[in-house]
Amino acid sequence: MSFTNSRQILTSVAVLSAILLSACDKDTIKKNLTSPSRPAVAQSDNQYDSYYGLPNNASANYNSGPKVKRTVIRTKGVLKGDAPLRYKVRKGDTLWGIANKFLKDPWFWPEIWDKNQRISNPHLIYPGDVLYIYQGPKQVRGKDTVTFKDKMIPQIRVERAGGYGDPISTLEPFLSWPRVLDEATIKNAPYIVDGQDFHLLMEADKTIYIKNFRGKALERYAVFSQGKAMHDPDTGQLLGHEVSYGSQAQIERPGPVTTARLLNMKREVRIGDRLLNIENHEHFLKAPIQAPRHKVRGTVMSLYSNSMISGTGMIITINKGKRDGIKPGYVLGVYKPARQVNDPYADTSKGFLSDTDKIMLPPERAASAVVYSVSDRLSYALITKSDHEVKNGYKIGNP
Repeated sequence: MSFTNSRQILTSVAVLSAILLSACDKDTIKKNLTSPSRPAVAQSDNQYDSYYGLPNNASANYNSGPKVKRTVIRTKGVLKGDAPLRYKVRKGDTLWGIANKFLKDPWFWPEIWDKNQRISNPHLIYPGDVLYIYQGPKQVRGKDTVTFKDKMIPQIRVERAGGYGDPISTLEPFLSWPRVLDEATIKNAPYIVDGQDFHLLMEADKTIYIKNFRGKALERYAVFSQGKAMHDPDTGQLLGHEVSYGSQAQIERPGPVTTARLLNMKREVRIGDRLLNIENHEHFLKAPIQAPRHKVRGTVMSLYSNSMISGTGMIITINKGKRDGIKPGYVLGVYKPARQVNDPYADTSKGFLSDTDKIMLPPERAASAVVYSVSDRLSYALITKSDHEVKNGYKIGNP
């Protein structure tokens, strides 16, 4: 027997003897012999947890008694006082941002779209476009005129306020539908080997040539391009690779080299892009916008179509999904995490700054976002309102 093993046995005997002599119970003996020692969690680790928001407990109290449903009708006062009759679109403008600038509530952005029927897709407006902000006498400036209608209903209902209760479909023009797939799924998908006229960038209604296709003629598939690897910022675990939708492909002639035609293009399609099954997003779009009833904590792991910062109307990816209780329609808060700064009056004569010379600033709310696409381990959310820029590593909490 080695010296090390002998010492371990003697130590265990000594511990057991001390416990028995002190008349400890069975649970104490088990704890001392089997539980590894763990350092206590520093209180400072959780001192800012409440800054990331908490669920509204009142919203989770259900009962079957009759309740009053209140309908609020606003008949005027939609516009802000400085709203112009027309507005010329500038670089970087979005319809949501214009609505936020001239309407009292940006959720009424369809009011502007409705007055500009020549715009087929509100997500695509260009510098120089002239938009009508209002027309006619009904949308006038001034104070809100509000009418309340109360009606008894048999169960609790979450009232609509600030978009709560509206379906996600109200945000549809601003949504994109990337996916995160494992490497094997991407590698086994059919891919484009060339296009008509030998163009590197494919064009709508042009023929493309596909390898490894195993389907039938006339079927339609989504065309995706592979993007960045997605790692959980909290654990470092690889969650998969993001793929972004570019177009649809309708199969014309299957074979060793399959021919297809590109349709419904949203972005450029290139040689090497993959074909995947088309997803039905209808069940996501029907989900109501609501505040989660449980505590939510997470991290912004990626900015879709951006690399440095994001803001209103842009999409973020968070490292929480179905297994964490996240659902489509959840409104979440996005927070700038706590950070450390130097005390401007610190004593620098010693040549370095000690911990007492540094000040920890608490988290700060930066934006609100609505979750619209959820997978098992991550979710995509649209930033609906931002007071500050949003960056990778920002924290997710309750609204």
